[in-house]
Parts: sequence; C-alpha cells; structure tokens
Amino acid sequence: MEVREKYIARLLNDPVVYGFSETKFIHMPQIITSNWVRQRCQYVCRHVRQSDFTPPFSPAAADTQKMLDEFRFGLLLRKEVGLPFEGDFMRAWADFEQLMIETEKQAFQRGYGKAFAIGAGNCLFCHHDDSLRPCEFNGKSRPTLEAIGVNLHDTLDMVGWEQYLVRSPGEPFQMFGVLLLE
Repeated sequence: MEVREKYIARLLNDPVVYGFSETKFIHMPQIITSNWVRQRCQYVCRHVRQSDFTPPFSPAAADTQKMLDEFRFGLLLRKEVGLPFEGDFMRAWADFEQLMIETEKQAFQRGYGKAFAIGAGNCLFCHHDDSLRPCEFNGKSRPTLEAIGVNLHDTLDMVGWEQYLVRSPGEPFQMFGVLLLE
C-alpha cells in the first residue's frame, strides 16, 4: 500500500491521472465560510428543503466552521469540462461527485482517517423531490459547499484561482471540490 504522503504528492503533481484538471494544497483558514452563502442557497436553489443535505436542514456556516477547525489541511480539486459539451451536464456533475467520493476513499485507506470530500453544485446522489424520504445512497451523498456555507468565490480567490471565478459563454465549465484531510 502506498504511503499516504506519496498519494497526496501524486494527487498534487499529476492530478490528470486521478481524473482532475488541477489540485491545490489548502490550509483550513483558506476555506472561507459565510452565512449569506447558505442563505442564498436556501432562497435561490430549486432543490431546497428536498433532503437532509439542503438548507434549512444542512449545517449552518458556523457549524461548518467548527468542523473545518478540526482539520489542518486539505486539497482543493478542480475538473474542467470543455465546450461544446457532448452529453448531459448532470452526468458530468455525477461523475465528478463519484470521483470525489473515490478520492476520499483512497485517502482514507492510506491513513487519512478523517478524509471527507465535499463538492460544489448539487448533490446528485440524493433525490430531488418533495418526499423527504431517506437518502438511498448512504455513504455517498454529501451536502454541497454552498449548502453548508462555504464561500467558494472567496476561497478560490484566497488560493489564487480567481481566473476560474467568472466564466464567459464558450469557456470550459469548471467543477470544484474540497477533500478535507488531517
């Protein structure tokens, strides 16, 4: 079994092998939480109140900050999908989420016992209807960064990825996630 530090080094140095476009080491103070992000998610997203992973059921920004304080570092992960895109964007998001879960699993197996992956966007492993039935994807579903109050805009700016903040029509579609590690 590969030593955990070597696994992280390979993720950082050759992210394409793992399915990512780019990865960046991040310290927890670089992940910015803001109350307004979760509020915006709660009042703008059409998937709100549809599961335990969306506001108002998802953790508040203050709770997220407390959780982040229990970690020292992590990886910011980016995957770029070129345009024109052949296929369904929801399928691309689902593939990205599966990739995030697999990366979390690999980190856990290599000794990062607190490994936890969170992606931006919608949780595609959960149902999106008004039934509030239990999630059928135990172990895979996660709240999104926005649903728990992570200010992705300020976080990307903090780590020097501001060039990905604004996308013009025709530019590649960007997906982001965070792998929390200890």
